Amino acid sequence: MKNLSTKVLLSALALGLWLAGGCATTGTGRFAKLDQQQFYDAEGKFDSEAAKRVYLDYLEQAGYPLTETIAAKIFVSDFGLGRFTEVGLGGILWWGDERHNYSGLDAFLLPGQIIPEHWHVRVGTIPEKMESWLVRHGEIYAYAEGPATPNPKATLASADAAHVTARNERVLRVGDIVGLSRPLEKHWMQAGPQGAIFTEFCTYHTGEAVRFTDSNIKF
Repeated sequence: MKNLSTKVLLSALALGLWLAGGCATTGTGRFAKLDQQQFYDAEGKFDSEAAKRVYLDYLEQAGYPLTETIAAKIFVSDFGLGRFTEVGLGGILWWGDERHNYSGLDAFLLPGQIIPEHWHVRVGTIPEKMESWLVRHGEIYAYAEGPATPNPKATLASADAAHVTARNERVLRVGDIVGLSRPLEKHWMQAGPQGAIFTEFCTYHTGEAVRFTDSNIKF
């Protein structure tokens, strides 16, 4: 009973490191002060066009080269959680070659946004995804499996912290690159206070192969 109580206490302390008043990091600048409601209609449906516009605005401010192709290809997601400014993602898939098993994309995160914890499984003949991330702008706090990092930089809402198991932190700034250490490794990340733009180098994959720790997520 004593050992069980100790484990419960340690788990609670670990969870507490991620929390700050039950809300996520807000960051700085105008992109950190966005109204959540502007990305949802009266029925609560996610407005993907509004999300695309704000990412394109963010990219322009960051000096990212914008073209008609980029505007046409950008994808966005709020992961079905209804909290886009906290849990969301924008990106452009530049290439995906199933036959030769390689892909490349650029991903965009607003200040404090997180990509929630997930991993990639084999689907049919498509193997488990391997990936690495090169930061082009801002910074990201990337988390994977391994020894828990004390005093992590990420700050999560309680709803997100409850679904985190990977606690080994790597802080990535412009020019830094890191990747998964093995297939099926759980990982997640949060943008720093200025948001983040990063390039992902990876094996070929599909959305069907993504698994999330939070079963409420839809992607």
